[in-house]
Amino acid sequence: MKLQEKHIDFIENSLKLYGVKSEALREDLIDHICTFIETQDSEDFNTLYQEALQKFGGYSSFQDLQLETNLQKFAQEVILLSKLKFSASCIVLLLFVLSFIFKIMHWPYANTMMIAGLLVAVLVLVPIHFYAKYKSSVHKFS
Repeated sequence: MKLQEKHIDFIENSLKLYGVKSEALREDLIDHICTFIETQDSEDFNTLYQEALQKFGGYSSFQDLQLETNLQKFAQEVILLSKLKFSASCIVLLLFVLSFIFKIMHWPYANTMMIAGLLVAVLVLVPIHFYAKYKSSVHKFS
């Protein structure tokens, strides 16, 4: 069956109606449903659309997919924040160790490295830590 623009609009509107909020997920689902319908020999759109819904698990599975998509986005954000926090911690540790070595050896710029380490800790590490805590607490309630 060759789909028309009104069929695709109908599929998109029905997905929006049943709670698929993510644009990327909705586009993927539309693509899969349209591909299934276009590969069938029948010309009855409504019957083919219902078969496609049953094949993909119905509207309740679409909501589960939406939830899983949201969880994957959250997991990616947590991983990114963890990597950023680890990198900032390594920089702070390196600056502190070098500043102590410079201080012990009475080399110049020891105080500058100590202040730089403190600034990175206060201006980068602490906000990232509290932002990660905030995001995880918001995610628990939603």
